[in-house]
Amino acid sequence: MPKPTLRELSRQASRQRIADVALELFFERGYDATTVEEIATAAGMSERTFFRYFATKDEAFFSTAAEDTAAVVEMVLSRPVSEAPWDALQYAVEQKLNELDQEAEYERSRRYQAILAGSSDLTAHQYARMSESQDRVGEALWSRWAAAQDRVISEAEEADMRLVLRALVGSMLGVLSEVLMRSEDRTPEARMALVRATLDAIRPGRLDIGGAPR
Repeated sequence: MPKPTLRELSRQASRQRIADVALELFFERGYDATTVEEIATAAGMSERTFFRYFATKDEAFFSTAAEDTAAVVEMVLSRPVSEAPWDALQYAVEQKLNELDQEAEYERSRRYQAILAGSSDLTAHQYARMSESQDRVGEALWSRWAAAQDRVISEAEEADMRLVLRALVGSMLGVLSEVLMRSEDRTPEARMALVRATLDAIRPGRLDIGGAPR
């Protein structure tokens, strides 16, 4: 994968700064009570400049999660097609977690959840975003699995496998959320060890749905 250009890095940094400012304001004032104008002013820019980076304030709120999903998809696709789907996904998730400042990320997650709890509209958008993320990661797992097969895959098997792989993604995300949010008293190293041990414990066996009833 080519390295990002200086212009791309600058744009990424600007997007992250706006997202950080937005999160801070949403946490302090509430999502519904915060305007794009206020976010832009706090970030030291005009509304017009804000809209060069984000179409809406909810896009700014969800941007970090969207970028995390994109990174996981990229890492999943980089894994050998012979690797089991769960193992490829676990590798990608662990790599992403290792890149993060876990204490800062925990605080971000805490604020994120508090903001969601204060806005029913935002919560509805969150469910849609989560579903989209599952679809994207599930599609990456499917493309790897399909590439590893040396036979024709029927439409029925494809439909079943896509469903199974999407469910795997949902299972792992659910486990991660539960473990990370309930282990705030642990060190980052201990938290990662717990994540790894939990994911290892629930790793599924060989995926074989050829005989699944329809």
